[in-house]
Amino acid sequence: MTTKEQVLTILLRHHGEWQSGDQLAQSVGCSRESIWKAINALRKQGHQIESRKNRGYCYLGSRNLDAKAIQIYGQRQFTGPLEVVAQTPSTQILAKSFLSHHQPQFAAFFADEQTAGYGRLGRDFYSPAKTGLYFSLVVPNPTNALVNVGLLTTGVAVSVLNVLQQFYPNKNFGLKWVNDIYLDQHKVGGIITEASLELESISATAFIVGVGLNLTTTDFPRELQARAQAVDPSMSVDRNRLAAALLSALVALSKRYATADFLPAYRAKSLVLGQQVTLQVGDSVVNGVAEDIDEHGGLVVRMLTGERRTFTSGEVIRVGLPV
Repeated sequence: MTTKEQVLTILLRHHGEWQSGDQLAQSVGCSRESIWKAINALRKQGHQIESRKNRGYCYLGSRNLDAKAIQIYGQRQFTGPLEVVAQTPSTQILAKSFLSHHQPQFAAFFADEQTAGYGRLGRDFYSPAKTGLYFSLVVPNPTNALVNVGLLTTGVAVSVLNVLQQFYPNKNFGLKWVNDIYLDQHKVGGIITEASLELESISATAFIVGVGLNLTTTDFPRELQARAQAVDPSMSVDRNRLAAALLSALVALSKRYATADFLPAYRAKSLVLGQQVTLQVGDSVVNGVAEDIDEHGGLVVRMLTGERRTFTSGEVIRVGLPV
């Protein structure tokens, strides 16, 4: 590692603690002048490092996404490619491009801003710079089978919600089937899962999981203001630390999602169970009462006729309105 990377590693591991210039120089094995130069270089990259005479340096966080910081916060357990870009049309596109040139493997792509971010059914996902966290994770599929794909999306939703709950312990997040994260009846995050298909064998070599979170966003377009909001505009979390926690949780989930052990937690956080719902399924609109999430992540609905039907695709477009 370079001197700058070594200094960043030490500061992040002692986040909020003071480290003297002598301590840093001794740990890295260089001069105090080299430490000073490294600190200045890190500051130029957006790292907030306070300095005081006779105390040294204290790491306070970062305004920018930084691949090295994400790796360090994650204790370098994520060993696949990890890329951070300032702007891209969509991190899903970055991930798909990667898969077109590489064998399936864990790989993560973060963007500070997306100019054409999208969710399910190709809907736009507003992704302004600095105020959100937008990333895609390539998840290799060793079996190539397409079964239980619904479980991956529901599992990711629970994992993301759990991590958010750790960073925002006073917030009460909920899940709207199948892929939306809600707070105070407004959407704060969305998830999309796409498959990298082998058409000849009708199998999936990998999945691409996209996550978009509105953290401090306040300037939503008019058409979104009634249904979208930020998690907390007044609370700035370190996005690199949040990114590392999410990567760790999603990689762990990807290795066990077929067990469906997260479904009780999904049901407990569901905003639709027990509610009258309207589903858009293709060109059809379906009304009924959402009764359960089945063992494959499907939504079980009791229709107006009394029949129970399970839906593995579609979108809940209304909740709690008369059917």
